[in-house]
Amino acid sequence: MESKKYTLRIQRNEQNSDGSIASKWQDFTVEGLDTTTILSFLEDIKGNQDGSLTFRQSCRSAICGSCAMRIGDRTRLACKTHIGEVVDENGVVDISPQRNQPVLKDLVIDIDPFFEKIRKIRPYLTEGEDSDTHVGASAYDQVNHVTQCIMCGSCYSDCTMSEVSDEYLGPAALAKAFRFVSDPREGKKTARLKALSKDHGMWSCVRCVQCVATCPKDVKPMEAIVKLRTRGIEKGFVKGVGQRHALAFHEDINKSGDLNEFTLLTRSVGIFGSIAEMGVAFHLMQKGKIPSPFPHKAEGIQEVRAMYHELEANPLDVETKAAEVEPE
Repeated sequence: MESKKYTLRIQRNEQNSDGSIASKWQDFTVEGLDTTTILSFLEDIKGNQDGSLTFRQSCRSAICGSCAMRIGDRTRLACKTHIGEVVDENGVVDISPQRNQPVLKDLVIDIDPFFEKIRKIRPYLTEGEDSDTHVGASAYDQVNHVTQCIMCGSCYSDCTMSEVSDEYLGPAALAKAFRFVSDPREGKKTARLKALSKDHGMWSCVRCVQCVATCPKDVKPMEAIVKLRTRGIEKGFVKGVGQRHALAFHEDINKSGDLNEFTLLTRSVGIFGSIAEMGVAFHLMQKGKIPSPFPHKAEGIQEVRAMYHELEANPLDVETKAAEVEPE
């Protein structure tokens, strides 16, 4: 394999005396193979070109999550990312610190806000009335999946909701919450779901799928969030905007196979919430985009209803879909 020259365009960041950040982009020319990792190049730059370049690293094995940073179009682990995967046609790759978190220097971010979100969901087992005394052999299928999270913050960095809301718990914290809600030994599942059903919790996720795309360990945080929502509705926590919106979808598809968008806003946010959106409604009216109050009824609606009734009579087991495995 032939060695090539590449350009790493790195965002350099320095804190000013007033706490603001001064940023600039600096190009470094490096040489290596398509399979050389970004972390190896960063180490080469620090050792041979500019010793002031600052970044985090530790295990070099995609386990610790320390070297998560923006590489190209999304957040990645520098130790796991080969340069051939991310350079453009000119052999250039942009590298910058994670988003949605305060920058300390160069590629290093302040991880305290991220871990404060983790602490908010109480990441430990608690005793209580919801604890299951019988733990089957397949009971930890769901738990084991989300425990693959290495707390690198990649999902939080690329989360579009975290970008606009500092109060949103974020995908990593919610995936961690699911780990405890799905654990048979957890005694406060209902209390956890009630707390997560409030503002800035599981219903604030906009399902942009960025957390799924960027996670280096395939944890799929959004999938965990959807399962948390299912459990929350099953427990009767349905008073929030997100819950009402989801139930309105359920009602319409079951009724006509199509959404009644004319009444969807009112059913989701209530009358007063709808009044607050009258300006948007007026703008849509000017553009001829007000939906009909008489929604189209889909063909074969009886088949749709039959599927709904079947699932209501025989609901999917959202705790675990794996069968019990008996030892031979």
